[in-house]
Amino acid sequence: MIKVRSLDVSASCHATEDVEKVKKAMLNLVPEDLRKKISFNEQILKGHYGNPIIRLSFKLKGEDAEKTLKHIAKNLDEISRRLLNASLSLRLELPKLYLRFSKQEAYLGKVVLEDSDDIVKVVISFSARRTEALRKYLEEIGLI
Repeated sequence: MIKVRSLDVSASCHATEDVEKVKKAMLNLVPEDLRKKISFNEQILKGHYGNPIIRLSFKLKGEDAEKTLKHIAKNLDEISRRLLNASLSLRLELPKLYLRFSKQEAYLGKVVLEDSDDIVKVVISFSARRTEALRKYLEEIGLI
């Protein structure tokens, strides 16, 4: 049986962005009943031209991580679901699955895969050791 061990969510907030809006985009990927439990880590970095960048992140474990993955699966748009199914091998490095979602769409409450730089990154760690077993699990929860 496949278990979701953890789910790491991170995003960069540039000087031109509102930190609270980026946090909202990140929280929109999490089921509403878990959002109050989230504690953000903030790391202040410098960009290429010395501009400030705040790296926001949080981690969920166990049942909260699994519930969040199922929330993402339920809300993922159909085009993204097809894209993920076709590109799963590129996003998978067992036991981790790497997903990138549009920050703007997430802010609006939509779950859309995005491969640009302006994203919310989600890394899911599983107990799986075989790609076939993980693919079957992802099909069962409706992610692919």
